[in-house]
Amino acid sequence: MYTHFRIAISLFFLGLFVSLAKAQTDKMLFDFEGGFDVSDVETNNAEVAITNGNAGQGQALNVVLEKNKVANIQLKSGQSWGDLSGHLGIEMDITNNGEYSIGIIAEANENNGNTAIESFVWVKPGKTETMFMLFYRSQPPELVKKYLTGMRGLPGGYLWHWRIADLTKLNTLIFYTTKTDKDVIFTVDNVRAMGEYRPPTEKELQSNAFWPFVDRFGQLRQKDWPGKTYSVDDITNQHQEELIDLAAHPGPDNRNKYGGWTEGPQLEATGHFRTQKVDGKWWLVGPDGRLFWSQGITGVRLSQTTKTRGRENYFAEILDNGDFRQANLKRKFGENWNAEVAELIHTRLRSWGINTFANWSDEAIYNLRKTPYVVSLRSGIAKQVPPQLDAAAFGNAVQKHINTKTVAGFKDDPWCLGVFVDNELHWPGKNTGPVAETYYKVVKEVFKNVAPNILYLGSRIHGSGGPSPAYIAAANHCDVVSINRYKFAIIHEDLPEGSLDKPMIIGEFHFGALDRGLLHTGLKGVSNQEQRAHAYTYYVHQALENDRIVGAHWFQHTDQMVTGRGDGESYQIGFVDIVDRPYPEMVAASRRLGECLYDYRKTGIVDLQ
Repeated sequence: MYTHFRIAISLFFLGLFVSLAKAQTDKMLFDFEGGFDVSDVETNNAEVAITNGNAGQGQALNVVLEKNKVANIQLKSGQSWGDLSGHLGIEMDITNNGEYSIGIIAEANENNGNTAIESFVWVKPGKTETMFMLFYRSQPPELVKKYLTGMRGLPGGYLWHWRIADLTKLNTLIFYTTKTDKDVIFTVDNVRAMGEYRPPTEKELQSNAFWPFVDRFGQLRQKDWPGKTYSVDDITNQHQEELIDLAAHPGPDNRNKYGGWTEGPQLEATGHFRTQKVDGKWWLVGPDGRLFWSQGITGVRLSQTTKTRGRENYFAEILDNGDFRQANLKRKFGENWNAEVAELIHTRLRSWGINTFANWSDEAIYNLRKTPYVVSLRSGIAKQVPPQLDAAAFGNAVQKHINTKTVAGFKDDPWCLGVFVDNELHWPGKNTGPVAETYYKVVKEVFKNVAPNILYLGSRIHGSGGPSPAYIAAANHCDVVSINRYKFAIIHEDLPEGSLDKPMIIGEFHFGALDRGLLHTGLKGVSNQEQRAHAYTYYVHQALENDRIVGAHWFQHTDQMVTGRGDGESYQIGFVDIVDRPYPEMVAASRRLGECLYDYRKTGIVDLQ
């Protein structure tokens, strides 16, 4: 497995557009061979010992994380591992020595500091998997910026992120898991900095072989992968195969028309979505009084655009507005493409066990009223919230954006689950408490005055924990506190101590990989599509175990373009690719989740894997 994985990664990064060069030699960080002292491993409710490596070769570190406890181990070098910036990332072999499947999370950082590189791997009993931790960087080389713009992922291994670790100072690895109802037993071996970070040279960037690097369907031209589209016939054939699959998998049979749980208790039916605590757990309750937990997908739209002006040489074919998704949908469905796509998407979501059109979705699609939906509104406030906020003046501004006209389409619609107002606001710091209190209070008053029956879902607070005063204010005034949480572990996500007892909803999360033709994983990366599906399942599993969380919404429905959207995001994060081909691993995982979603939320004893 190690050799196969290394070859695949090397070919991807080094051979995408340019000739293969000799890869930089891997740098071993921990191999646990002679002389390794286990007393140097810091343990927290865990045990470690040296054991035989995979297939009996060499030595490895055996780890036991104790059940029902917060457990982890920490491997730390006395000094940094040196300058790792010439590598693509860190990888290691994880072997499951237990009797059930496990999910392992790892962090690499400097002296256990806050800026960490993270990854996740799911391992079945007796199997070995490679965990891959990609390095993120703040700026590409100046040379490459002359030729390639508007993309957060670039050939040669560049992946942008706003929060990066110092690759010259890393010296610590932490391993943990969130599933501790049984001991978690695994070995770690061959921890190494791998691959070569090698942006293309100017000679390569000037070569005619490099351009164009995007084909007529919006895919990378010089790379092959399973499921790539090569012709219009491929699109037609895939569509016919999917229709057969959807007919064979109509969706969970214990759902009502809203996606609520028909086998659960019958509660008061108000004709609108609401919240209620049942047996110590918060739930959404559907219009007909059935328990509802929101498994959603954001950005369900008919377009996915990229800038072409000034970048014409990137593309084999220039499209209006750079909308490759729409062009591919027209190829797939013909003249009546938009209506047919809308119907198909509702059928897909039902089949996949998805019951919510989440934020940023297309009104023309969710207005078919076959799947519950959320709405996104704006208050008119700047993303950077000012340090002072006058309630009267702010209220007048909010009324220009939230009024009887802007809510007319959904205020009496039973299919409307709720409304998010604003997104990932940047709070002012020391004065966050009073400002957030004014913000949420005013928005609630204005919104509830014109749409009293619709849930106010807050502003989708972002960041690791976020400022506590903002959470407290949101809990004071929102029906549901919304957070966008891009992490592998969320099971203990909670409101600050002293906040009101309120439900919470995850507005965004995702995981991506680099094995399907895009150059950036998104904000959390794993090694391949199978691991992406496992990470998705693991995340929703945790959300279901959390008594406050009433839903989790994946970002987003369609892969972004390899050449980036307006702000450069170019992530492999879709349930479908740019040619509208669903990822079978994600569909299978979502279906498994959907089948036992409510049983697990209620009882906690159903195996989601």
